[in-house]
Amino acid sequence: MHEDAHGDDVPEHPSDAAHWFSRMHSGETTEADRQAFAAWCSADPAHEREYQKLTAQWNAVLSLPEARLRGLMQATNATQAAPPPPAMSRRRFGLRMVAACALPVAAGLLAAPYLFDRDEKRLNYATRKGERRQVTLPDGSILRLNGDTHLAARFGADERQVELTQGEAFFEVRHDASRPFVVMGGVGQVTVTGTRFNVRRDSESLQVSVESGSVRLESGPWWRHSEHRLGAGQQAIAYASSPLGEVTQVNVDNLTAWQRGKIIFNNVPLATVINEMNRYLMQPASLDAPALGPYRISGVFSVDDPLAMIDALPAIAPVSLERLPDGRVRVLAR
Repeated sequence: MHEDAHGDDVPEHPSDAAHWFSRMHSGETTEADRQAFAAWCSADPAHEREYQKLTAQWNAVLSLPEARLRGLMQATNATQAAPPPPAMSRRRFGLRMVAACALPVAAGLLAAPYLFDRDEKRLNYATRKGERRQVTLPDGSILRLNGDTHLAARFGADERQVELTQGEAFFEVRHDASRPFVVMGGVGQVTVTGTRFNVRRDSESLQVSVESGSVRLESGPWWRHSEHRLGAGQQAIAYASSPLGEVTQVNVDNLTAWQRGKIIFNNVPLATVINEMNRYLMQPASLDAPALGPYRISGVFSVDDPLAMIDALPAIAPVSLERLPDGRVRVLAR
């Protein structure tokens, strides 16, 4: 490995979690780095645990409100006599601090008064069940949120990052090759420079569907990393406990009909239909006829009237409905 690949401030052969964290997040990782990192993680189960702990600390610090972090840093800086070194981006500084000091990430970050990019913006968005919302992000990208969706966005001089914690969103990303747009979704992440795509996060999966342009979907830790390149009309799903799903062709217009207030089913199993309807119903419906789970139906429904969706089922499937006092609905065999 050549020294100029990473600079003279990073050790040639990292041997601890802090230095590996810095190396793998430097933006200059080589294939040799990835292979060496995988070998380091496999050599001792404690290595992976230490690395994951640092990752959790890093994410925890970045999730704190800026005002809170600035207050903590001012308190720490009051005890320091030496002037701070030249300003750099929060990401670059944080990584170099870890590599240089091998200290807990959180402590290193909170101690730096020059950590923040002055132009960085942090934004949080959320919708209730049945609500849809469109917002314009600081870079000019358009974001459309489906109901019951939560996400946080961070925009700085060298990054555009959104974390989707739950729900579904459609992204119309403004092209900026110098600042890739990254969507974090727990079990996977999506990277683009400019395109239109839909992301849906459920408890154990992240579904990505591309309307135009292309995206890179990545899943798994560095040492078990997998990725797909998706183009227009393609979809793939990242799972929490299994390999990245295969790339498939989909009708993205139907898939994103929720933006127009519609939900479209085309030869879909009844069990799947009811699960999808439950995303919009205030009280859930349950299929109490397991044998009818595979029964396939088609139809177009309005998500703005979720009760009408469930009321329409007896007309297109051999079922009846039982409404419970608390508002829940049982779907029974007729």
